[in-house]
Amino acid sequence: MSSNIVHRAAPVDLELRGSDGRTVVGICAPFDQPADIAEHGFRFTETIRRGSFTKTIAERGDRVKFLAQHDARSMPLGRATLLREDAAGLYGEFRVSKTQAGDEVLELINDGALDALSVGMRVIAETWTSNRSARSITEIALAEVSAVNFGAYSGAVILGTRSQSDNVISPEQAARRLRLLDL
Repeated sequence: MSSNIVHRAAPVDLELRGSDGRTVVGICAPFDQPADIAEHGFRFTETIRRGSFTKTIAERGDRVKFLAQHDARSMPLGRATLLREDAAGLYGEFRVSKTQAGDEVLELINDGALDALSVGMRVIAETWTSNRSARSITEIALAEVSAVNFGAYSGAVILGTRSQSDNVISPEQAARRLRLLDL
């Protein structure tokens, strides 16, 4: 990926749902949750604001790839089937292809070894504090979403996996999601 693409991620709890379990669901990037970032030898606090992904979802939401560890040189694991902004952040659903790599990543997610989502993004609009110790991002061009080992945002969470036929979240799953997001 180009050098101006940055990555943000975070760990999460996980549950497995559905008959085929090939759809990964989660919060890709939380809104209004400051994170400590170290980038190019510079440390600062970063906050992604609600509305940051509106334009990129409209322009290319159906073409966002699902990767492992931001490795754009490897074949994708799958693609986004749903991206939307909600109160918690950028919510995504990703259909994982039935390939060796897809099967391996689903097994790692199921085992809890791979437990975070991360966005590969280009920052389009931002504001900085006068001392450049914090920035607020208001527009992002989303390049990809990855399942990753470690992350920056505690709210960028894999909420679970499910089959294509699952359409609703159970009350237990909703409660778990709220506990994860500290709402």
